Amino acid sequence: MSSTNTRLKSAPPSDAPSDDAALPPSERTGTQDVTGTRESTATRLTGPLGMGQGEGGTRTLIAPLEAGELPNVALIKGLRLDQILLLTTGVLVVLIVGLLAALSVASTQSQFEETALVSKERIQEQARELGQTVGQTIALTSATNLRDNNYAFLEEVAGSIVKTNPNILRVQIFDPDGVRMADSEGASEDKEDAAPVRRAERRMVSAFYQGQPISEIQEPIDYGSSSGKGLVVISYSLGGLQKQLEALEQDKRATVRANTLRMLGLGLGFVVLAGVLVAYQSRRITRPLGMLTSKVMQLAAGNLGARAGTAQGAGREVVTLGVVFNHMAERIKVLLEDVRAKAQLEREVSLARTVQETLLPGREGVQVGPLRIAGLVITADACGGDWWFRAALDERRVVIGIGDVTGHGLSTSLVATSATSGFASAMTLREPSQVNAQMLITALNVTLANVGRGEHQMSSALAVIDVSNGYIDYAAGAHPSAVVFNKHSGQLASLPARGPLLGASVASQFTSRQAQLRPGDVVVWFTDGLTEARDGAGKLYGTQRLAAAIQAHSHLSAEALRDAVLADARAFSAGQPQRDDITVVVAEFSPAA
Repeated sequence: MSSTNTRLKSAPPSDAPSDDAALPPSERTGTQDVTGTRESTATRLTGPLGMGQGEGGTRTLIAPLEAGELPNVALIKGLRLDQILLLTTGVLVVLIVGLLAALSVASTQSQFEETALVSKERIQEQARELGQTVGQTIALTSATNLRDNNYAFLEEVAGSIVKTNPNILRVQIFDPDGVRMADSEGASEDKEDAAPVRRAERRMVSAFYQGQPISEIQEPIDYGSSSGKGLVVISYSLGGLQKQLEALEQDKRATVRANTLRMLGLGLGFVVLAGVLVAYQSRRITRPLGMLTSKVMQLAAGNLGARAGTAQGAGREVVTLGVVFNHMAERIKVLLEDVRAKAQLEREVSLARTVQETLLPGREGVQVGPLRIAGLVITADACGGDWWFRAALDERRVVIGIGDVTGHGLSTSLVATSATSGFASAMTLREPSQVNAQMLITALNVTLANVGRGEHQMSSALAVIDVSNGYIDYAAGAHPSAVVFNKHSGQLASLPARGPLLGASVASQFTSRQAQLRPGDVVVWFTDGLTEARDGAGKLYGTQRLAAAIQAHSHLSAEALRDAVLADARAFSAGQPQRDDITVVVAEFSPAA
């Protein structure tokens, strides 16, 4: 019984260089020898969480909230939002009130200037009409007296006109030669004194008299003189007009001052009222924002229970922001719980992978007499459902097994591990002479049916090889047939065997078949993950390409041939994700001549 548990000893290194360094990290595995020193043949893939690797290959979880220190918001400078609102509104109100005051002053001044202009024109028109009327009256009454040289009467008429009309300051009467014949001021008796030459025509000119602005209204007198026409000159005072204009100017200034003070008062009131309203409203808006900021800081500090209250009256956007924050906080809490759960699952997967790696054979080949064996498992996930096994029954016979549990992942890896353990246990239950392929696959089916409880099935192929003569006893259950290639003849064959999937029922029946290995035969067992690998166009790798790769590299050692087949499959499906676990086991029978 002791020989039944003996593992195959590692063979000396082959002359062919190992291309382990050329393989990707996910396929670099180690060796397991008889002393129990274990290096895995199962590949390890990076998990979907994107977390880093810790010591010993175990990935560690870094919580997002512990990734760095919180920012010191106290160092952030600048005005608060309520201060910005208050300052902006104050400046805006002051500008509006200032513009309104300027418009009011300009409008008042324009109105007063227009009124002054209208008054001036009206008074000037009144003076013109009055002067013309008086001038025409004097001209009519003076014509006879001028012909009769009755200058005294003309003096009286001129004086009476000045006395009866306070706006008429002076009345003068000139003959056609420009000699002053009468003057309301009481001119000298010398009618020949020098006087300015005046043209006998109707007109009105501006002048000054006794320091006052006047309008001189001139009216011709036709009294039948052969020398021409005389002239009546009336000096109409504009002092009343000047006083009215001054009164209007004073009224304008008073009105402008009153309007300015009124606008300043209203503006100040508006500024105060706007400041109060803005301060109140900005407080209503910024207070919920401040509370929300505080909750955000609490959440960033790790308090996943931080939630924002309802911001009443703060505006729809602020209320929406609070609702979104609460939703985001809930999502962060859920996501962190998921991350923790995934981290726990990752640890469990790592443990399962470690167990699986412990039970799988090493990467390096072993030599048992003329038979050299090398195998490798490449998993699609962190743990796989593929497995293979090698062990010595006695000094002559070797057992090789390969299997593929349906699916891949943690559950399939556990089933595959259980199957490997059951396979090893089955050889210890009987004497080596009683162990054959049919018994082993039947025992493996019972073990899997009890472990998987019908939920997991497995394809498998088993072989018992007598290394002394190349006699092989093999059985299979729904597993691809092994490919056999002879180096010397170049012939290609297979080891076909039929049987149901293992684990479906404890009552499943299996049969074994026998064959004879010839010198130079290379037997390649594989799982369907190899032949079902696809390229970018979806084309399968297939058994024909596998046979061509075996034939092309048959001159290599078992380990090098195995790696060459895997490299060819990898080159075929370059850029495409690995969809299933891949296992390749190579046995080379080369007895001495």
